[in-house]
Amino acid sequence: MMLTNTYLFLDTETGGLDARSHSLLSLGLVVGDASGVQDSLEIFIRHEPYVVTGGGMKVNRIDLARHHEAALAPAEALGRLDEFLDRHFPEKARITLVGHNVAFDQAFLAAFLLAAGRDPEGRFHHRLVDTHSLASALRDAGKLDVQRLSSDSLFEHFGIQVPPEKRHTALGDSLATFELYWKLVELCR
Repeated sequence: MMLTNTYLFLDTETGGLDARSHSLLSLGLVVGDASGVQDSLEIFIRHEPYVVTGGGMKVNRIDLARHHEAALAPAEALGRLDEFLDRHFPEKARITLVGHNVAFDQAFLAAFLLAAGRDPEGRFHHRLVDTHSLASALRDAGKLDVQRLSSDSLFEHFGIQVPPEKRHTALGDSLATFELYWKLVELCR
């Protein structure tokens, strides 16, 4: 019998690289286990003012004016996050985050929660599952023949198709990372 956990796959789109100063623009959330995706949600977050860099905006291709129209105020975004988590995880459970270079995403999520007066470790486990680390170990064990371990390279290697308009969106990337994780798990067997 194979036991698997239900995880929260996370990706973020941000205004830059520094979680302490740049804006968290969106959260992509995917809940699932080995049987598949159970649910997903993308939350767009409004800031006044936005703190972004040219490089950050080039990567995520977010038009801030259009983003602002669809985005939720931080308190409302936090409420949507809470509702989503409450539907899928027991109240006292500490949720394990999974992502590609997930420490980056965790740092932005933690800064968002701290700004709202929340302890990030109140709901989220401090331990993470990182697909980049898993891929690195599998490559070093001779089970994965990929030199570059970027998400683009790994998605291509495993045939994970992300529609161009969804690539570098929080939800598009978290859904693709969900697929990537389970393909990496298969290689471990």
